[in-house]
Amino acid sequence: MQREKQQGLGKPIIGTEFKGYQFVAVGNKLHYGMWKTFFDFLGGYIKDTLGSDWGNAEIAKPLEQRHPILQWYDAVCHYQKKTIIEPGKVYSAPMSGATAAYFGLAYNLYLLAHNVELQSRLVRRLKNPDQFHGAYYETFVAACFILAGFELALEDETNPNSTHCEFTAKSKVRGKIYSVEAKSRAPNKAHLDVGNQLYKALCKDANHSRIVLIDVNVPEERADTKEKWLRELVPAIKSREATLKINGEAAPPAYVIITNHPYHYDLEGTGSSRAAIAEGFKIPDFGASAQFGSLIDAFKAMQKHADVFGLIDAFRNYHIPSTFDGEIPEFAFGEAERRWIIGEQYDLSAYEHGAVGVLTTATVSEKDKVVHLVFYMEDGRNVLTKAPLTDADLAAYRQHPETFFGVHLQVGKETKDPLALFEFFYDVYKDTPRERMLEFLKSAHDFDELSKLPNNELLLVFCDRHVGALMKMSEPMDSKTSIG
Repeated sequence: MQREKQQGLGKPIIGTEFKGYQFVAVGNKLHYGMWKTFFDFLGGYIKDTLGSDWGNAEIAKPLEQRHPILQWYDAVCHYQKKTIIEPGKVYSAPMSGATAAYFGLAYNLYLLAHNVELQSRLVRRLKNPDQFHGAYYETFVAACFILAGFELALEDETNPNSTHCEFTAKSKVRGKIYSVEAKSRAPNKAHLDVGNQLYKALCKDANHSRIVLIDVNVPEERADTKEKWLRELVPAIKSREATLKINGEAAPPAYVIITNHPYHYDLEGTGSSRAAIAEGFKIPDFGASAQFGSLIDAFKAMQKHADVFGLIDAFRNYHIPSTFDGEIPEFAFGEAERRWIIGEQYDLSAYEHGAVGVLTTATVSEKDKVVHLVFYMEDGRNVLTKAPLTDADLAAYRQHPETFFGVHLQVGKETKDPLALFEFFYDVYKDTPRERMLEFLKSAHDFDELSKLPNNELLLVFCDRHVGALMKMSEPMDSKTSIG
């Protein structure tokens, strides 16, 4: 579970260390080098993929005339010189625009080669400055589908008889197949309207439900608030539903995901971040403008469109792993050590002479920088103690709180979002016996009607009433309310 959180739902990183060398299998090819981190590997992988002759020819040019990838590379080198104090030692630093763009492209190419194939035509398009931004965005879109657990089938780009989409994507969980098209706008436009890109995407032949992804391609400050996205992008999509024609016919429906991937606008800064909004084009129960009469209706829609929500989660959680094996970086690189593992036996003589106990429960208090530990002793007692945590310990915990203690634990999250609470209760109670649900609902005014519902509908009402009760408990008391 920890590896999947780091590496997504595609094929895992396949690698091993031997005699000081790290070996990594990518598709049917084996790479090796003296790499300590996965970033080290990606730095070599992108050079091999694009070709050293091409890269060296670009480096020979003045910086402003180089291909964007080599401009990113130059900024990465300067950032590394500032960050790496002692060569050969692993350092951590915030992602700059250059490192996010350069290593992101390398990671996308790796994911394509490892999970599908890396077509030579795509590499040629990346090297062509006029086609670069579109090709770059296509690699990112494909990477997100791979990370979300889709199986990709790339289209035959040499076929002149079809205006096909970029690829088809099959959900490994639900088996549904989607036709995917990606479009990136020209840089630095003064507006956020994506109508032209939506039209061009819907013109493509598609055999399956469509997912269209469009990058607005503007500096972050141009699209840095939710209000701007809702004010400019949602109307740009919804206003065309009734009027947009494709070859004289009404345009087909599509899931539309609008993104902004702005790292290349600020190569030296460390504050840039991705943004996205989803909208349904002729799909009324999906997207930012969708409205529902109840939590149950909203949850049903979320289940109906679960594949696309999973894709959005992959976009939201996209990051490049640091380790090859899924280990927490602080543990892998020696900044911290995994000292507490639930189920392991510990010598507790420092607390009580000759005592030995098995760790059964552990929780972290981030505020106090301590871990609370419960040990089961040989004589049947349960002993509670605590231990201090270092900053590196806390960093490791914050990355993977659910696996910090060597087993998978449910970690509570605070939320006031009713739909998120509904989803939580659904996961908790989905296997609850019918009798128990009816027992909980027995005082409801509509109990007779509820008792006639099939189990799946009863479960939804059961969760809905739980959310309602919890939300009511959390409402602030009126100033006139008294407690006696």
